[in-house]
Amino acid sequence: MPMIVAAKAGRCTAAACGGRIRKGEMCWYETAKGTRHVEAACRDAAAGIRPNRRAAPCARCGRRVPAGEGNLKVREVRRRKTYTVTCAPVCAG
Repeated sequence: MPMIVAAKAGRCTAAACGGRIRKGEMCWYETAKGTRHVEAACRDAAAGIRPNRRAAPCARCGRRVPAGEGNLKVREVRRRKTYTVTCAPVCAG
């Protein structure tokens, strides 16, 4: 993961963290994993919940998921990104 300066505020996507990342703070970033704190505990942790920033239909049940209320998974194959949103915490479908 490359180290970047956060362009906007957000949350750490590491499984056990979820803490705030402030604008201008140094952090690790990868498309599939999201933004994480520089500390080794967050950098090497398993993937946690990554919230969706836009409303989208759930990939499992088709229900409309408002922004910030679902789980976002990003998959990148040959520089093409695929975004999948599911209901959080449990999908009804």
